[in-house]
Amino acid sequence: MGSLSGKLLVASPALDDPNFARTVVLLVEHDKGGALGLVLNRPGAKHLEALWDETVHGPCPPDLSVMTGGPLEGPLLALHTDPVTGEREIVPGIYLAMRKDLLVSLVRDAHPPLRIFIGYAGWGAGQLEAEVAAGDWTIAAATDEFVFGDTDSMWRRVVRHIADRQLAATLRIRHVPVKPWHN
Repeated sequence: MGSLSGKLLVASPALDDPNFARTVVLLVEHDKGGALGLVLNRPGAKHLEALWDETVHGPCPPDLSVMTGGPLEGPLLALHTDPVTGEREIVPGIYLAMRKDLLVSLVRDAHPPLRIFIGYAGWGAGQLEAEVAAGDWTIAAATDEFVFGDTDSMWRRVVRHIADRQLAATLRIRHVPVKPWHN
């Protein structure tokens, strides 16, 4: 299996780990040494204001929710679409920021779309590959629609997208209209 960096991991309906049940994870990094990702559809209980004073001095402009990026503790991270404040392009047009000065700029200048995370998901060498082989995860292409989409329906929408693609491939359908029921 090659690198899955920039791909989505979509939890199988049978995956019962409470940290990952019905989640969609954006893989930020994946190589022989392991993988690091951010859970895209787990809103956290805290707002950025609560964490802002701990990390940055000064007022926090908007009342942004902070996503739970995974079960492992980590710094504040942001996914966004502003190339000027991006430290790393994860998917074409989607950037990661971790540096405090970049996070402050993103929040203060209100660069939408913007998702703030605390924590991350991690896998050791070979662990993710074994979980994919066991059927715990399905892999999908990451798009800004999925990365920044509605968190409540995200898992269901991505699963439906995967199923539609598999059905089209099985039936050898070359083009599936956006709303096929209108044909």
